[in-house]
Amino acid sequence: MRLGDGRYLDRRGDTQRVLAIETEGALPPARRKRRRPRKSTAVERTPSLPLTVVTVVLASEPLESESAASAWLQDAAGEEATEALIEDALATLDRALAAAAATTGRTLGEPVGVDQVVTARFGFGEGEQVYDGRFLEAIEIDARGGTASPRRERLERIVPLPRIAAILGGREPLPACEVLIPRVRADLDADRIEAAALTIHEAARATLIELEFAVEGPEHEADLDLLEESLPGLASLPAEVFDPEPADGPAIAARIEEPLRIAERIIRRFRIATQ
Repeated sequence: MRLGDGRYLDRRGDTQRVLAIETEGALPPARRKRRRPRKSTAVERTPSLPLTVVTVVLASEPLESESAASAWLQDAAGEEATEALIEDALATLDRALAAAAATTGRTLGEPVGVDQVVTARFGFGEGEQVYDGRFLEAIEIDARGGTASPRRERLERIVPLPRIAAILGGREPLPACEVLIPRVRADLDADRIEAAALTIHEAARATLIELEFAVEGPEHEADLDLLEESLPGLASLPAEVFDPEPADGPAIAARIEEPLRIAERIIRRFRIATQ
């Protein structure tokens, strides 16, 4: 899924972000008719790939003066501020990708991660300048260094290559819960509360059925019991979402969060046991 070049206004309550997309080195439009195959030579270079430049403007947070902007930029270099700004920018991009998926009928993939960011810059400028990625003053950030959340770091440490090979080779099944639970997490983190509410029950139920006997131990049994106890409440969420007077979004999100964390813990324990 990709966004066409242009500008997009993202409104979330009183918060506004302007997302500017520009593709450098874009591939030519696809031909209506495929070219005839030709012989390839060993000396041919690997074709270059286009690079997407994403600019997120904090439109609802204007800076009063250049001195105030410089102070903001200095604060932005702090570790916590850096992480917050990068997460904010990626959340804006993810909302735009979700909108593109909904309007085109294409599948929404995994949210863009920090590891996919080639270069990150924070800066300030005037008017059209910032939309073009040009700044009066800017700093360059190592986006992939030190900005991963604890949950993301845990997931990245668990990369069982033998099991990937076993699933691809048909020697092990792929539990549906390992696909469904991350999708619920992506929707919940991106404030797509309705989508998360509609899928959490079946994702949690799949976790119980598929991983009930996958791991032995009292912690695993306790988590299974907690997740099973949450099922009746999760089963009522779709009706509540589509009620003429739906429940408050943050309240529904809070009801999803705890069983989702339990399911993630069960799956993580299973993955560690199968390494």
